[in-house]
Amino acid sequence: RPALDISTISIGVGGVKRGDRLERVRVAFGAVAPTPIRARATEALLEGQRLDAAAIEAAAEAAHDEVRPISDVRASDWYRRELVRNMTRRVLAHVAFG
Repeated sequence: RPALDISTISIGVGGVKRGDRLERVRVAFGAVAPTPIRARATEALLEGQRLDAAAIEAAAEAAHDEVRPISDVRASDWYRRELVRNMTRRVLAHVAFG
């Protein structure tokens, strides 16, 4: 590639969807800690729960509170936490509603 491309944040969500519930949930973030992290509190909140709007919002808030990003030339810590909240909401809504 011709240029260095560094993400502001990255998110990965995995698990098994059974009806409207998630099992074996895994949520991971990059660029919000010194190394990529699993968001274990967010995972625990989602495990076995109905994936409805309230659960999605609670998970987005939990993820926001769970990460500890730094500020640098690409983004402030505040902005990264906001991205985590919004991208968690967006990814989970896609899983739930398509």
